Amino acid sequence: MNLIDPSIDSFYTKRQEENRLSTGLGPLEFERTKILINRYLNKSSHIADVGGGPGHYAQWLAGMGHDVTLIDPVKKHIEQAKKRSARSFHFKCLQGEARKLPLADLSQELVILHGPLYHLQEQDERLAALKEARRILKKDGVLLGFAITHSASTIATLQSGLIHDQKLFSMCISELQSGDHFPPEEYPLMLPKGFCHRPSDLIAEFKMAGFEQFDLMPVEGIAWMDSKFFESWAEMAKRNKLLEMIQLTERDRELLCFSPHIMLAAKK
Repeated sequence: MNLIDPSIDSFYTKRQEENRLSTGLGPLEFERTKILINRYLNKSSHIADVGGGPGHYAQWLAGMGHDVTLIDPVKKHIEQAKKRSARSFHFKCLQGEARKLPLADLSQELVILHGPLYHLQEQDERLAALKEARRILKKDGVLLGFAITHSASTIATLQSGLIHDQKLFSMCISELQSGDHFPPEEYPLMLPKGFCHRPSDLIAEFKMAGFEQFDLMPVEGIAWMDSKFFESWAEMAKRNKLLEMIQLTERDRELLCFSPHIMLAAKK
């Protein structure tokens, strides 16, 4: 029985998510996500990594001494995460999904929502996930919610020249106008149907779920638009300059939509 939409389960079962953060823009996303998460860590926190996939972040957090529970709806991810936990720093792995978390009320200092906010296409389902995160958070606990921006596909297809493919053009228009993401069948490696947020809409949904806003930050920021990004990332001095550029511009909300992913930190 699938805990999520069959198209999403099938996508991740066939895909090598285990390698995603080490290829393409993955290393930038991984590095920046760790930088952002680290700002909200307390000593020996209880952390729920919801939509944690094969466990890259859970392993990193457990290695710092935190009590981490990874929750993911995809069986393949849970199997990979258990192997990762067994050969390194231990963390718990539970198959489940964001709208019904298998954790007790008031049990976590930090909850991380990776995929749920962009895989749950209907707003009431996203709100259910946010309210579940709030339920398991302790008083003054923090929720870190990651979302895909509504402009991400458009910028990527413009850069690649694929914007002139009519089906991709239509996909981008849908995301820009409504946030709804429907990938063309001709692109099976593209993220399955989901939702792409405007930053203001992400803030609104957190407020609807009862959270107080802390910070809204870009993940990749504008650095990924470097025309020679992969060459730059391979050279440490240039990599550090790109990371510095992101940090210097991360509080400029006018630039948020240039970042493929954004993160909202909110307090219970």
